[in-house]
Amino acid sequence: MKLLAAALALCGALVAQSASSATVTALVQGTDNIYYTNWGSSNNGLSVDVTGRGNDVTAISGSSGAINFAALGPVMSIATGSVVDNGSGATDADGFAGLFNGLRVYSMIGVWSSTSASITAIGDSFFVGTSATLIVPTAASAYLFLGENDGIFSDNSGAYSVTIDYMSPVPLPAALPLLLVALGGLGFAARRRKTG
Repeated sequence: MKLLAAALALCGALVAQSASSATVTALVQGTDNIYYTNWGSSNNGLSVDVTGRGNDVTAISGSSGAINFAALGPVMSIATGSVVDNGSGATDADGFAGLFNGLRVYSMIGVWSSTSASITAIGDSFFVGTSATLIVPTAASAYLFLGENDGIFSDNSGAYSVTIDYMSPVPLPAALPLLLVALGGLGFAARRRKTG
C-alpha cells in the first residue's frame, strides 16, 4: 500500500509539471473600444468605428504583439482595475448605471475575435467586470478585445489595467502513460494478494 501511495504521489507531481501558469499584464487605454460606438453590440455588426472618440479597437497584446489565446490554454482568469471616466472620477469595472445594449454601463466588457486587426466576433460580447474566469473559444485563433461599456456618454478618458492569468498546456511527459499502466498493474496485484 505504501508503494501504491508513493507511486500516486509521483504521478501527481508529474501531472503538476505538465501545465504551467503565466501572467499577461496589459494597460488598456480608456479611449479604446468605446462601447457607444457599438463595437461590442451584436445588434450593430460589431462596428470598430470610433472616429472622434479615441483609437480604433486593439486586441490584448504582449511584448511581441497581439496574443492568440487559442495557442496558450483553454481557461484563463482576468482581473481589471478601476475605470477613469470624464478625466476625473474612478469607478470599479463592475458597472452601476443601468444597461446599454444588454450589458452594465461603466463595466468592463469583452469580445473574442478570430482576427487581431479588427473584430471578427466569435460569439457575443460579454460582461467581465472586475474579475472573471473565461473559457478560450475552440478556434484556430482567439484574440481578446476589451473595453468599457460607456453607455451613451462617450466620456471615458482614463485608463484601466488588465491582468490575465492563463494555464499554458505543456505536453505530458512520455513516461506518464507507462506510469499509469504500472499503477494499474500494482493495484491489480495488491487486490489479488488480498483475495488470494
